[in-house]
Amino acid sequence: MTGTHWTYDILKKLALEGDSDINELKSIFIHEIGSQRRFDRITNVEELIDCLERADELAEDNVEALHRMSINQPKLAEALSGYTPPERFGESVNYYQEIRLAEELRQQLRLAPAQSAVPYPMPSAPMAPYAAAAPPSLPSQNYTTPAPFTDQKRTAIFKKISQELGRFWRRLGRAAEVGEGAMDEIEQRYPNDLKSQILRLLQLIEEDDCHDPKHFLIRLCRALGECGRNDIRKKVEQIMSH
Repeated sequence: MTGTHWTYDILKKLALEGDSDINELKSIFIHEIGSQRRFDRITNVEELIDCLERADELAEDNVEALHRMSINQPKLAEALSGYTPPERFGESVNYYQEIRLAEELRQQLRLAPAQSAVPYPMPSAPMAPYAAAAPPSLPSQNYTTPAPFTDQKRTAIFKKISQELGRFWRRLGRAAEVGEGAMDEIEQRYPNDLKSQILRLLQLIEEDDCHDPKHFLIRLCRALGECGRNDIRKKVEQIMSH
């Protein structure tokens, strides 16, 4: 099979075509599976692969789990020897892009009317005078609106991410410092609804009390970059740029 271009999807297909014993494989990955409930629910290799992907133990750039599955699968082993994983884009952060995005957010705040309807609590009384008069020279600490973008842009961004992020949404959650327990609850609440899972994750990132809410979009874009989804990150920036 010299010259074959091996892709991640082909590798998974080869893993499914093997005749490995599922109970033996489950025993190999008992630590990665993580809980007895998940362990008991896995009945075939496809479900095992899905579980490993959800736990971020298997991905295009990390196929070590497939190497462990290939012990009795020569075709899979051969394919893995010729597989070149894609480069990781999350290792570096484009700070120039973040600075530009931050400036765009400031411009949005300067241009938005003070009475703009936003479904979030307003700042405390001492900050109210700054909301009424916002000249370009105001220092950055005066931009205290919890949601520094319009409802229309928020809806557009959430819709775009929910359409394109896919089932690797846990990688975004980890990059945004969302706890595993919270993500487990999302899966239990929306077991067969990927879009709702992603929308709920975005809501948790947005409502995280450990971070300044006016930095939500910058944190979101950084997390998208760290989890290897710079393609979505660029689309978020495009939405905010007009």
